[in-house]
Amino acid sequence: MRFFTSITRKVAAIILTSLILGIGFVASYFAYGQNKALYQSNDGNLHEQADVLHQSIKNLMLPGEAPLVVSLFNDIQAISPMYDISLYRHNGVVAFSDDSTIDTVNRNLGRIRFQPKAVMLKGDPMSTDNGYFIRALEGRTESFRQTVSSESYMTIYKPLLNLPKCTGCHGADNIIRGVIAIRSNMTPIVTQARHNILIASSIFIVIVFILFGVLCSFLRRTVITPIRRIAHVATQVTGGNFLEKVSVSTHDEIGDLSQKINTMVDGLYERFELSKYVSTSTLDSLRHSEKGIRTEMTLLFSDIRGFTSFSEKVPPETVVENLNAILTIQTDIIHRHGGDIDKYVGDEIVALFVGEQKEKHACLSALEIQTYIESHSEELSELSVGIGINTGEVVLGRIGSEKRADFTVIGDHVNYASRLCGKAQKGMVLISENTYLKVQNGAEVLGPHELLVKGKEQPQNVYALQALNTV
Repeated sequence: MRFFTSITRKVAAIILTSLILGIGFVASYFAYGQNKALYQSNDGNLHEQADVLHQSIKNLMLPGEAPLVVSLFNDIQAISPMYDISLYRHNGVVAFSDDSTIDTVNRNLGRIRFQPKAVMLKGDPMSTDNGYFIRALEGRTESFRQTVSSESYMTIYKPLLNLPKCTGCHGADNIIRGVIAIRSNMTPIVTQARHNILIASSIFIVIVFILFGVLCSFLRRTVITPIRRIAHVATQVTGGNFLEKVSVSTHDEIGDLSQKINTMVDGLYERFELSKYVSTSTLDSLRHSEKGIRTEMTLLFSDIRGFTSFSEKVPPETVVENLNAILTIQTDIIHRHGGDIDKYVGDEIVALFVGEQKEKHACLSALEIQTYIESHSEELSELSVGIGINTGEVVLGRIGSEKRADFTVIGDHVNYASRLCGKAQKGMVLISENTYLKVQNGAEVLGPHELLVKGKEQPQNVYALQALNTV
């Protein structure tokens, strides 16, 4: 059944089945009708000929012209070898094969009215068990077909009545004087019928294959091929390639679908590009319709030091180029460690880390960022960053109005992480005590240092992260 998983094969099977059933029915009906007409025409002709012969024999026998009847039979046999005509007496014996009928007539007349025949008809007697012959003796005309030695024949038994004007010679013992048997060789008719069936079958096969090819070609060109192109474009879009488009060559439903697919691809490309400006958490919120939840996260704030004075000294193009370079580096590192960029605020990055290893991943990201920037300081125009990391419970949800909103985090721990970033010197990573307690077994730090930050009444213990053992 796997053969029919392809729509192409399904359509081809449906077309072929429909053609075979439809045209096959028409061809069969045509052949059947033609053969039926052929048989009916032959049967009708044979019955008409039987009627003519019956009347001729009857007319010839009324005046006692038996020799003329014998001559008629012989002439017909010579002219039409396909016909075999016989006349059987009531007892099944071939008439005119002896002089017994003449003797009976002369005896009934009481004088010699007819002389013995010089010419006799030859033939085998009819079996008295022959049902058709028996029914003919009852006054019914019988016809039937039979096959003898691969030859097909049609036979008609037509009764010859013993009319009142015949009883004077033949007596009144029997109602039927005899039975006329006309046998016609039907082999040419049967051969023609078979030929008709062969021609109809050949025409059927040719028409089916021609129509099958035409319809399959039409469907392949107008339906299957466009669907395959649409599937190809969908596959390319799935792989991130939005440049492929479906060629629109018709104005039918397939063409309309192709146009809508192209419009959809353009829309997906726009959304794909916009997704670069939207955090993963925002996208997740759209998928799950989250309105606001409390959750524990590790927040990483990174801010470029001295960027304001740097931007005043160089052209705007250089400012944007260097800003994008340093933000791209940090973004790649954060993503590689499982973090999510919540937002960019000028030259500042706000990143979120979740999961059991969120503190470790955030710290590793921060250390790698500082190491990379330090080793590529000349490429980055001597720019550096300060990083603050804090762990705590925050509110994650949709913030803003109905027309313009963002899905972000808010809360005291967010503010505290921002304050730590603001206090961190260039090249420094400041982590809160909450974060330190989760990584203290493998962390190398300086501190604790007491730090008084806005929003906190008491000084807070903070640590300057130097290294982190990942083993």
